[in-house]
Amino acid sequence: MPFTSLNIKALAFLAALTAPVHGQRAAYFTMGSESLVTESLDPLLSPGTKSSHVHSVFGGSGFGASADFAAMQASKCTSLDVIDDKSAYWTPNVYFNKGGQFTPVPEGFAKHKLYYKFGKGDGSPDLERSEFPEGFRMMAGDANLRSDDGSHGSAGSQLNWQCHGPGGPRATGFPKGFTSCNGNYVGGLAATMRFPSCWNGQDFNKDAPLAHMSYPTNRDGMAGCPDGFKKARFPEIMIEYWLDTKQFDGQYSANEIPWVLSNGDPTGYGFHMDFLNGWKKGVLAKAMKTCNVGNTGLPLDSPQCFGAGSVQKGAAKDACKIAPTFPEDIGMDGPLKQLPGCNPVQSGPGPATKPANCAAGGAVNKPTSVAGGSVSSQVAATPTSLVDVEPVQTTADASTPVSTEASEPETSSDPVVLAPVDTDSPAPVGSPSGQSPPSVNSTSGVWKAAGCFLDALNPRSLGKRPEWWGRKITSSGCVEHCDSIGAKYAGTENGGQCFCGNELINSAKHADKCTMKCAGDDSEVCGGPGHLSIYSIDGTVSMRKRMTHHRHNRHPKATL
Repeated sequence: MPFTSLNIKALAFLAALTAPVHGQRAAYFTMGSESLVTESLDPLLSPGTKSSHVHSVFGGSGFGASADFAAMQASKCTSLDVIDDKSAYWTPNVYFNKGGQFTPVPEGFAKHKLYYKFGKGDGSPDLERSEFPEGFRMMAGDANLRSDDGSHGSAGSQLNWQCHGPGGPRATGFPKGFTSCNGNYVGGLAATMRFPSCWNGQDFNKDAPLAHMSYPTNRDGMAGCPDGFKKARFPEIMIEYWLDTKQFDGQYSANEIPWVLSNGDPTGYGFHMDFLNGWKKGVLAKAMKTCNVGNTGLPLDSPQCFGAGSVQKGAAKDACKIAPTFPEDIGMDGPLKQLPGCNPVQSGPGPATKPANCAAGGAVNKPTSVAGGSVSSQVAATPTSLVDVEPVQTTADASTPVSTEASEPETSSDPVVLAPVDTDSPAPVGSPSGQSPPSVNSTSGVWKAAGCFLDALNPRSLGKRPEWWGRKITSSGCVEHCDSIGAKYAGTENGGQCFCGNELINSAKHADKCTMKCAGDDSEVCGGPGHLSIYSIDGTVSMRKRMTHHRHNRHPKATL
């Protein structure tokens, strides 16, 4: 290949990245990740239900509405480089606002890049740093901010937005003064933010989500943590969130800021991040003592870091995806007239406020809380405590045989509650055009409809989480999928969820509750709010009750 000025510039750029300049070796390492899922979930602030706005989530596949340390440890995969990091990280995603039409901005370049920093001022490892305890959770930033209140400065989150194009404008909030963020080598718009690292020993409190953590005053061990926050000093996590803005070039002027966060923030000051620990115990603590690779390019599976077989790359980690718990239109198929959820654009400069009338504010998908006992009127007559549900004796749809089996009492940290209800899922069917198929031909034979059954949340009545096979949900498709993985029962719920399993737990038959059109075929019915359209090979269902001893401490307190 003949050398051109562009080739020479590219070689010089690569040489600069690999040159042994002073200060490259330091006590930090980096990981990259694509999104695990993009949806309205936040188990810290909205446990057990749909969150107020859409997030870009990455990390362990155990993430869900009620995710905790145990759920993350049980992840079948992680989207991160280090296999033993099954933590969950999430941020609001970003939309392009063109005349009140909202298009999601795709992730670009490094997608999500994490920096784990645990060094002293001289770059050597700080041996006073601790790994995160089991059950640990934290946040950075404030979704309601619409101006710079000082919390994003050098002593705080250090929030920074930068256009990585010509001139590279940057600012604490969204920058302006550009019409493209395309660079010669690296382009796009990126946010950078860090979590606090000094802990007071208390658990996360969703009513005061920032109270248990503080930013350090300097970089020197525990002495760098302010009084009252010296229980532990953790590694500092910094996240870069990269966005590919090419498709919007030419659609805005240098004096405009066309970006808006999913929480209705057009300023960028309301950017925030969440962390739920899922590190395998002992792994991070060991690595922080010797993994001072900095940006030397030394691989993370080297002996001084995480060791052989500890790292995954490329397709292996990028393939880690999960289906949304609450399927909704987030703009992937075309611009939206409003942001998902009740998130009208609020420019400030005062903090954002919750609209008194969500419909007037532009609600697209309203969250419905059930964890505290508030349930949609569609299922209000259903008992929220399912321990005392009697064996089913049906009169309606009596052709479906149902048996019940008792089981030994089980201890659980969570009360049994109804599955979340999404009130803006496909509308209940009002005509005979939507019907549960009476039978579905599948690989193992003809599966028959068993009827409509209640779904409980902790534990779920059928399966642990929704299934996904790449197509919009239908009852017939759900049957075929569950059959293919060897499940005994298939169930669809809420118009857009599919569950598979071999037993039905803590349920009851409610013949008139499954009336929602399927997202993939509105001629079929896919359950209802908190209710499953169940299929089996012979049209029968065997149920059992699982006794649940309630404990009020939903998340075990994080302790060292």
